[in-house]
Amino acid sequence: MSLCDLAPSYIRGIAPYVPGKPTSELARELGLSDIVKLASNENPRGASPQAIEAARDALGDVARYPDGSGYELKRALAGRYRVAPEQIVLGNGSNDVLELAARAFLDPRSSAIYSQHAFAVYPLATQATGATGIEAPAKNFGHDLDAMLAAIRADTRLVFIANPNNPTGTLLA
Repeated sequence: MSLCDLAPSYIRGIAPYVPGKPTSELARELGLSDIVKLASNENPRGASPQAIEAARDALGDVARYPDGSGYELKRALAGRYRVAPEQIVLGNGSNDVLELAARAFLDPRSSAIYSQHAFAVYPLATQATGATGIEAPAKNFGHDLDAMLAAIRADTRLVFIANPNNPTGTLLA
C-alpha cells in the first residue's frame, strides 16, 4: 500500500497542476530572444520599486512569524472600504481564499456551481472537498447567470462568480 492509497478517491482524482512553460524554454524551442509572458499572474515588467522597498524593509522581521490574523491590514482595509474588519478574509492570493471558502462550506454531500470557461481553481477546490462540481454553460465566454441559477440544487452551498471572469475577461453588467 502506498501513502497515496490512504487519500480519499476524490483527492487522488485531482490532476497535478502543470504550469506554463518558462520563457527560457520557450525561447529555446522557438529560437526567440524577446518573449513577454502574460500568464501565471506574472508581471513581465518585474516588481514595482515600492514592493521591492517594502520587502527590504520587512527583512528585519523575517525571523518572526507575522500576525496571522492580519489585524492591522484588516483595520486599514475596513477603514478604506467602510466595512467591519470581521467582514474581511485575508489569504495568500485568490487561490488560498477560494480554497478556504470551499473547505468552509463544501463537503461530500454538497455541490458548488461555476461557469464553463471560468477560473481553473473553482473545480479543483470543489473536488478537493469531495463535493459535486456543477459546470453551468457559458454565454459568449462569460457567465450565464440564468443557467447558473437554474443549476442550483438543494445541496448547493457555493456559487463561484468572478467579475471580470478569469480567464476570458468578460464582465457582468
